[in-house]
Amino acid sequence: MTTNRPHPAPPSARRVGVVLAVGILAVSTAGTLVRFAPDAAPLTIAFWRVAIATLILLPGARPVARRDAWLTILGGLFLALHFWTWFLSLRETTVMRSTLLVCLTPVWAAGFEWWFFKAPPKPRFWVGITIALTGVGTMVAGGNASGTGGAWGDALAALGGVLGAAYFTIGRGVRARVPIAHYGPLSCGATAAWLGVLALLTGSPLTGFADQSWLAIVGLALGPQLLGHLGFNYAVGRLPAAVVAAVILLEPVGATAVAAVALGEKPGILDGLGGLITLVGVAVAAMPRRQATLPG
Repeated sequence: MTTNRPHPAPPSARRVGVVLAVGILAVSTAGTLVRFAPDAAPLTIAFWRVAIATLILLPGARPVARRDAWLTILGGLFLALHFWTWFLSLRETTVMRSTLLVCLTPVWAAGFEWWFFKAPPKPRFWVGITIALTGVGTMVAGGNASGTGGAWGDALAALGGVLGAAYFTIGRGVRARVPIAHYGPLSCGATAAWLGVLALLTGSPLTGFADQSWLAIVGLALGPQLLGHLGFNYAVGRLPAAVVAAVILLEPVGATAVAAVALGEKPGILDGLGGLITLVGVAVAAMPRRQATLPG
């Protein structure tokens, strides 16, 4: 005889909103923390960031369907390449410019979802993204005298945004079937494995850093990785990847503020104006809409 067990109530919109808010605050520190580890290669920083997070999440690991496992491993490759290109860009340009360009993710995420999931964004989303990208453009136009702003660094950051969008889109499909407690350790573990292989192939040393660098790396694992990316993966199971990516457009605002305090990369008037415009655009693009409940 079988009994029907009641399904747990879906998380409220408020809870999802809180998770996204905490995630944004956490990831806003990433660019500055990377700068605090100058003696560690970008691949090395990225490897330890996700490897430490994997060890913390490992107790929640459970087997998943073979197809979902392979998709998560593929997503891990895109996330590994995202970290690599973005961390490299932080060596070539300012935190503000790098974070702004890597956070053009929603444009690519919307296109990927449209192509693979046949889910074109609503007109409201495009209005919000247009406003937000206008804000991003205004902030970039403001420049920053404390950084190089090199074209190579800008290009790496933009590529990182495309790779991040691919990762979020794959995660959207897998998270429709796999709870976050099971998806998190598998995703982080796959990413760490890819980064470890890339580090070995490029000869990037995995040890031998100053104490400050190790503290920065641990901070990246606990903050941007666990609170940030895991929180976004939680939210992407309940919202379209393009909407979650739109909320992530708030990261440049927070990252610019953190860099101004910690690194002296102070924004100008256009930066402040652009940040305000970006906030308005994100509010429009991320307005909640009805959607079927997905696993927790």
